[in-house]
Amino acid sequence: MFGRMKRLRPYRAWKALASGHFVEARNEFAARVVQAPEPSEGWLGLTLAWSQTGHRFAALGSAREACAADPEALKPHLILGAIQRQVGDVAGARRTLEAARERHPDDPSLLRLLSDVYRRARYVEDALTVAQRALALDASAASLVCLGDALLANECGDAAKTAYRCALAVDPRDVRAAFGLGRVALLAADWEGAHAAFERARAIDPNDADVRYNLALLDLRFGRYATGYAAYPAIMDSTSDEARYYYHHAGVPRWNGEPLGDRRLVVSSDHGLGDHIMMARFFDGLPSGAAVAIETPPPLLDLFARNFPWLRFERFTHWQPADTMDVHVPIMQLPCIAGIASAADIPGAPYLHADPARVAAWRARFAADSTLRHVGIVWHGNPINTRERWRAAPLAAWAPLAAVSGVRFHSLQFGATDAELADAPFALAASHRHLADFEDTAAAVAALDAVVTVDTSMVHLAGALGRPVWLANSLVSDFRWGVDGAETPWYPTVRIVRQPARDAWKAVFATIAREFG
Repeated sequence: MFGRMKRLRPYRAWKALASGHFVEARNEFAARVVQAPEPSEGWLGLTLAWSQTGHRFAALGSAREACAADPEALKPHLILGAIQRQVGDVAGARRTLEAARERHPDDPSLLRLLSDVYRRARYVEDALTVAQRALALDASAASLVCLGDALLANECGDAAKTAYRCALAVDPRDVRAAFGLGRVALLAADWEGAHAAFERARAIDPNDADVRYNLALLDLRFGRYATGYAAYPAIMDSTSDEARYYYHHAGVPRWNGEPLGDRRLVVSSDHGLGDHIMMARFFDGLPSGAAVAIETPPPLLDLFARNFPWLRFERFTHWQPADTMDVHVPIMQLPCIAGIASAADIPGAPYLHADPARVAAWRARFAADSTLRHVGIVWHGNPINTRERWRAAPLAAWAPLAAVSGVRFHSLQFGATDAELADAPFALAASHRHLADFEDTAAAVAALDAVVTVDTSMVHLAGALGRPVWLANSLVSDFRWGVDGAETPWYPTVRIVRQPARDAWKAVFATIAREFG
């Protein structure tokens, strides 16, 4: 009888999984991997059950066991690669899928997933080659969408639009194709076209997280804060490469602003340095006297701890143990908790202050040129950011500023090289060499007369300090800068100068030069 129960167990486990009883399925599959001499099927089922209950890192471990149990099988490697991509381990996903391709070179599903991983890893030409091969093997809507994604990554917008439209001709209910048309429109700053495409995608699948998140960003771009922030938490389930909330606290519920009582809250890190600075305005609204910890990137720890001494900041490591908290909220969702419904609800600036002693030291450096205005500049951000192609402004485009008299320009660019400084169209002091962390950077900005920067953490830092800052903004503007106008409710001292056309940086800096003069 016991042998018959063992034989029935896989059926019971898969039935529980198919019927949505994921905890029961997880327990059944866990027993299976202990009992079975060749447990690859059990590990595979356990992987799916962990995934369905939101435990992505547990699923990752089970998927690795499934691959080890059956190295030749395709499905475990596909699932492992997909989970690695989902949790942000793009390099691991690439290795997993490339190894699987050696054994299964012509599987369209594998090729589509590999193309997607190549695209996220910025191997965009490889992504296109693999997508073309997938389409040659399987002329499905999924392969056409994959091709559209790869073409878009290679900046072939018209060809990508054609691919997505062909996918919809094959399957009018393909939500990814409709979503892709929205992404094409976004990159052309065609906001109405993007909204129409995303609404079409939402009509196909109202629950698609990528669609809901991108519609939320459109609402925020146009100042519709109530609806935008109501939908913004969809980022937690989004799989698109524009959404960077790639790790989750397994089994820990999201905090929605209700009284904490004796529960422990972690404000989790989910975006870049500038986003953390932008959200620091909401720290005063966090529960007082409660067990609250704020995950913080190391460069910001000292700056935040000095400005908010009553709060606890913890070094962000990606691996906060779940047993150290009871609830959590991603830091970029603090406006959702604060109930931001209009521009008038946004807490103003300045809300950060530089260390007075360091500010004095920087002013002493500038004293020799006291008759000049001292202006800091930043011309690019993090090179791995998905928006870096559009937001970085080559120094040659800054040439109009060379005609501004009475100004001493200072590089605040992290990692700037001697060659970059030598090629600048005006004399550029290497002040970035004196910046060890954001405490130093904040002091330098406070001592300067103004800052000119592209869309990086510097605009947030200068704005949070209440310093004059010109934002050289790309045509495809980030949601927080809106779509027109020179002002933003987030920072009263920021002056936005927008590209009139894609890559038209010289026009931006010509405007800034006139305003400086």
